[in-house]
Amino acid sequence: MLEKETQFLKQEGAKPEQKEDKKEGLAELRDRIRKRSLELRKEGVPVDERARINVDEFHGIYSGQSIESDKAWIKELKGRWKEAAIAGSNLSWAFPKEEALREMPTGDIFEMLTTSILDKNLGEDFIVTRTSEYDDARNKVDHMIAHKPTKTIVCAFDEIGAVSGERFKEKQNKILERNWKRGGADLKYGIFFEGKEGKMKLKKGHVFQVPLFYLAMSKEDIKKTLDDPSQQEKVFHDFIGSVKEQIKKLREYPLHPKLKERLDSFEEIIEKF
Repeated sequence: MLEKETQFLKQEGAKPEQKEDKKEGLAELRDRIRKRSLELRKEGVPVDERARINVDEFHGIYSGQSIESDKAWIKELKGRWKEAAIAGSNLSWAFPKEEALREMPTGDIFEMLTTSILDKNLGEDFIVTRTSEYDDARNKVDHMIAHKPTKTIVCAFDEIGAVSGERFKEKQNKILERNWKRGGADLKYGIFFEGKEGKMKLKKGHVFQVPLFYLAMSKEDIKKTLDDPSQQEKVFHDFIGSVKEQIKKLREYPLHPKLKERLDSFEEIIEKF
């Protein structure tokens, strides 16, 4: 969810014990993702310690010039967004700019929380990764999910930090249209399975026609779940329920054959949840 983000974890008037709870919850979340990232790398998944696809692992797939150009674009984009976030924040008067830039935006916390919830509840048959910062910003995809038993990329997710209102409806419509008009999500820095000498191996490169779903969660629920990990299972089942409803909606439209194939596979897989 690399986007203009003016909502920060830091809150005016929060009690000291509340701040400590949030820090502890965030520290635990980061630690879990860091450990899971190490496990994924052992499986050959090109992620960094944030479980995010690492574009530096794609040398040999793309030219060094192409990768460096993408990284420079992201660096410039993030710089502009950070400046805009601080300038527009209603907390900008309360703490120095340098400190503000160190605060973690709610959107990034939501992505980390989603990674942890999906990974923990989907189980070992799945590979859950955050997309590269490039695909997050350029292609508007936050997560990619692979199913190891069937050796397929089953879906992608875009997180929405709202559960109602105009922004939520706009995102819903955009994602729906993207699936039936554009054939789903495309990723430059993706992973996929490819057969070679009778074996399926994990490969790196472009991935096309991936079913894209939205996951919605309010800022308040993000904080509640961060503070109380016991809420994560409920959030997961809410996510799955939402995805099933989105699949029903997509069935009303003509779909790209490859997208439909992935959609059929994913629908069958999540029936057990």
